[in-house]
Amino acid sequence: MISHDEVQACLSARLDGEQASLDDAVVDAHLAQCEECSAFWEQALSLSERVRFAEVDGNVAPPTDLADAILAGVNDPWHAMMQRRQVNVMIGRAALCVIAVCWIVWAVAGVVGVGEALAQTPEAAAATLMGVAVRFGVGLSLGLASWRPAQIPGIVLIVGTMFTFTLGFAVLDAVQRIGVVEPMAVIAPGIALVALAWTWIADKGVAMRRAWHLLNADPNGL
Repeated sequence: MISHDEVQACLSARLDGEQASLDDAVVDAHLAQCEECSAFWEQALSLSERVRFAEVDGNVAPPTDLADAILAGVNDPWHAMMQRRQVNVMIGRAALCVIAVCWIVWAVAGVVGVGEALAQTPEAAAATLMGVAVRFGVGLSLGLASWRPAQIPGIVLIVGTMFTFTLGFAVLDAVQRIGVVEPMAVIAPGIALVALAWTWIADKGVAMRRAWHLLNADPNGL
């Protein structure tokens, strides 16, 4: 398994014109799939250009080893940003895991209500059973999002739609003072939606920032 440090060391050696420890094809293949190393390479190229065009006089001259200058200018802020990203992603995934368990427990607790609804009418039992199935499905979806954050966009569509419609019914319910919609039916999807958004932004924030700077023709901001 190739580590990010090995690939970044090879990229620095490539800028210096030195022989890398890994084959160029292996490095390029990793670079095409890894956002972290791709951003490192783009920042390194930008900084390398500034170093090469520095004014050469009695006091200022390009260093003999560009790797030192590049790593000094890139590593500290880059690794700090990646550490913040990892912390935020871990917080989001942990929150999604906890919320998923709560939804599943809520669904299991609703099974008891199915028996009570059967004592009333079959229609009430069917509606209660449908609610249990929806809660269980949402719980499994949130668990999948915690395990695979890349699946969040599709899950957001489901949870977001559920939250929007439930909120609309709750507002109508409050205006007409019917009292049918339970507060938890609005709060639970809202909390899940916030956790999904947090995790997705934390996971894809670096790529979004890079895309924004590219659109603004600001490669130095990568």
